[in-house]
Amino acid sequence: MITRKKNAILVVLILSIISSCVPVRRLAYVQSDADLPPSQMVFTGQQADNTIRPGDEIYVRISSADEQPTALTQDMQRGTQNPTFLSYTVNEDGTIRLPYIGRINLYNLTLEQASEKVEAALSQYLFLPSVYMRFINTRVTLLGEVNLPGVYEFDYKNITILQAIGYARDITDFGNRRNVLIIREDGAERSKHFIDLTRDDLLESEFYTIQSGDVIYVEPLKRKVWGLTTVPYNLLLTLVSTGLVVYTFFNN
Repeated sequence: MITRKKNAILVVLILSIISSCVPVRRLAYVQSDADLPPSQMVFTGQQADNTIRPGDEIYVRISSADEQPTALTQDMQRGTQNPTFLSYTVNEDGTIRLPYIGRINLYNLTLEQASEKVEAALSQYLFLPSVYMRFINTRVTLLGEVNLPGVYEFDYKNITILQAIGYARDITDFGNRRNVLIIREDGAERSKHFIDLTRDDLLESEFYTIQSGDVIYVEPLKRKVWGLTTVPYNLLLTLVSTGLVVYTFFNN
């Protein structure tokens, strides 16, 4: 009888320790099912989209070789301290409206191509115009089991889901990396997608690269839902250890 009681207490102690831990495989990212040689660890996903699309926010700075600055270049120079003052949101038809030249279509152009197109349009107003463009205000929302949830903005168009999670100080130990939800909005259409961050095929997924406006939600593991993270394990282990000592003392 005494041996059975001791074994029961030992089992409870072991289960308490195990339940407070999270397996390493649940925490590691982009794992392979088997050890692959370097030649087989190259993954090909979708090419990053660096072209101008409706909804993109573009910062535009215009300068010229004119000895006397014009009202246009003066306004552009004043905006360099805060790029958002001189940013333009691309309309649904792929156009933006600029001073002097009015509405100009930049849809599906790279920033370099768009700069050249705007320079050509400005050449009748400015002497040797120079146009600089860049994407700004790519916005991603991270919620759930991340260490620093919130809305994050980036001054470049393409960012991976791992980079976005890095800005949120990583997923907590009790976040479910195997079932991460991405809510994506494309015009009036909204869609839900679930991805597994622990598998290496993530690198080939179309959702590896985040789009502006994406919402990323990391759900908690069941062990947290059950409240296991709030259990005072140190106190329980102390009580169990003390009980074992007292039990052993009175039964010897």
